[in-house]
Amino acid sequence: MFNKEIVMETLNCLPNAYPQMLEKRFPHVLSKIIELWDSPHCEAYFTDLLQPNGRGGGRLNRDGFPDEAWQEIFQLNELCWMRRSKLDDSQYY
Repeated sequence: MFNKEIVMETLNCLPNAYPQMLEKRFPHVLSKIIELWDSPHCEAYFTDLLQPNGRGGGRLNRDGFPDEAWQEIFQLNELCWMRRSKLDDSQYY
């Protein structure tokens, strides 16, 4: 479904940081992250995923993400934040 090299290039992640759990069990989440990656809406999506009552937080009819998926989401959120920070900094030079 996903081309690993293209995903790693898009997300600027190393092979050991590839979101395998998201690809296998939550491809819709990974697909949305990739879709939003270069947009300002990416941070809002991560915020929603990481909220206790958001998409990933285990609403009444859901159990939430397993630990490995949480770790991948946190890593991608960090990559997104660092990337956006660099883009914001480059605007001032």
